[in-house]
Amino acid sequence: MTAVRDLSFDASRVLEAVTALLTGPVPPAGSPTVIDSDPHTGEWVATRAAGFVLAPLWEGRDLTGLRDPEWTEQLEAGDRHLATVTGRLDEQWGPHRVLTVDHLIRNPQADRPPLYDALLRQDLYGDLHVWAPDQAGDRHLAVVLGHSDGDQPLTLAALVTVGPLPELPVDP
Repeated sequence: MTAVRDLSFDASRVLEAVTALLTGPVPPAGSPTVIDSDPHTGEWVATRAAGFVLAPLWEGRDLTGLRDPEWTEQLEAGDRHLATVTGRLDEQWGPHRVLTVDHLIRNPQADRPPLYDALLRQDLYGDLHVWAPDQAGDRHLAVVLGHSDGDQPLTLAALVTVGPLPELPVDP
């Protein structure tokens, strides 16, 4: 569960959160990975490590016990929210590129950079939609929609990095 689980989807709020992440601090090289949790609920707030910050933007409802068509409606709502956010960011910064994490899913023993480990630890197995909004090319942004299995809620999250995201092999 995340700290945004009780918030309904609001594109303006999500985009404000993205802007805050892009302009906020990012831990420097050599910093350990720290997972921030709400002190009262224990819910995930952010993951910070050397060169990146990962934070939830929206969380869908728990899918436990849902059957079609409700289950499918929830998945489609997550896809619509992702499309809304990527569309608005495309308008602001130009078209995004897609970076898939399929290689890491198919090869769980593969060596992975800490930012990919952080994504998978939070069950963010979806494709990354990536922009380089910083004119100097320093900060990069990725938005991802993920969920680990049929019963877990969908989570829309943002990843801000200093420098480009490490490329992953593309499996045939």
